Amino acid sequence: MEDIFLCLDVGGTEIKAGAVGSNGALFNPIRYFPARANEDAQTLLAHLTSILMEIRVLHSTIAGVRLAFPGPFDYQEGICLLQGLAKYDHLYGVNLRQELSLRMNIAPEKIRFANDASAFALGEMGFGQAKNAARALFVCIGTGCGSAFGMNGILAPGGTSGVPMSGCLYDVPFLDSCIDDYLSRRGLMALTMERLGEELDGKALAQRVQQGDEQARLCFFTFGQRIRDALLPFLKEFEPEVLCFGGQITRSAALFLQPIADVCRERGIRLYITEDTSVRTLQGLTRI
Repeated sequence: MEDIFLCLDVGGTEIKAGAVGSNGALFNPIRYFPARANEDAQTLLAHLTSILMEIRVLHSTIAGVRLAFPGPFDYQEGICLLQGLAKYDHLYGVNLRQELSLRMNIAPEKIRFANDASAFALGEMGFGQAKNAARALFVCIGTGCGSAFGMNGILAPGGTSGVPMSGCLYDVPFLDSCIDDYLSRRGLMALTMERLGEELDGKALAQRVQQGDEQARLCFFTFGQRIRDALLPFLKEFEPEVLCFGGQITRSAALFLQPIADVCRERGIRLYITEDTSVRTLQGLTRI
């Protein structure tokens, strides 16, 4: 049996896990585990180790352990820097590479880390819709706005023409704040509070639309206009061939993506919606 990578997509509420081959093939369906993000450090380390041990494939060799972690995080060194965000606070300053190496008896150099949006982008460039694209922009709309820029199959560094210095979009100024505050779950909920008088996430708002609520439909359309307005400068400057969306809210994509779809058609940009962001993220982890 070929070598496998044990891959975790570590979120604030759940951890998605799978054993993935270097060709991107998942050996088993993705497993879902509770994050337990507020537990103490030792409990969390034991939890992560337990998940990794559970997804191993019998009679296979572990080529590496890969974790997608939300930021702030020192991905090069494997040190968690999350603090004050009500998730993984007790891992602040912990060197996860060293800790997991000791617990799993695996060489530290076999354990690597990446931002979840970066892993998603690498998955799309290696195994998905952006595989042969010279330039591609990836946007994941969920709790926040995850994003990455890609060039010829690798991540474009910050400061490349058309790419923010941070290499991503979340902190780019937009309207009276930044992109992350608008192109996110909380951005949509703030919009529904303003327009409908109550906070609704994408699922609840879509249900309103299905019930014939015209104001709910207009909320989605306004959200789509904001996506278009936030991304348009980067579509002009970076000139991607492909724009790929992922994240939970894409389940309602048909209700809000028309404004950005119109721009993509005008500019000759291929627009894709990823069916399963988790699969692409785990696949992308094999490429870090």
